[in-house]
Amino acid sequence: MEQYPDSIAITVHASASLSSGVWTAGATAGYTFDCRAEVNGTGRKIPGDDGVLIDYAFDVYMPQTTTIIPRDSDYVLTSLLNGIVEGKVKRSSNGQLNSRLWL
Repeated sequence: MEQYPDSIAITVHASASLSSGVWTAGATAGYTFDCRAEVNGTGRKIPGDDGVLIDYAFDVYMPQTTTIIPRDSDYVLTSLLNGIVEGKVKRSSNGQLNSRLWL
């Protein structure tokens, strides 16, 4: 049994900036990680920044990374059990032993 059988590609868009009255488009960065996606089959929810509970479809576990993945980053999840799923990241966490995403 493989610990991380799935993969996820994440695209992070930086915000545009204003300098001397001229707007400059933000940079785009792409990341790809091996992962394990687990369906949220029990209807759990996560708290948003304002305390409102948010529905999510998948818990995604990855090897620990220091990459900061902001909320609303685009993702393409390739899962052995669920096929290809696209959407926006709802939350991320870089823990002591692994990194985790809520999609």
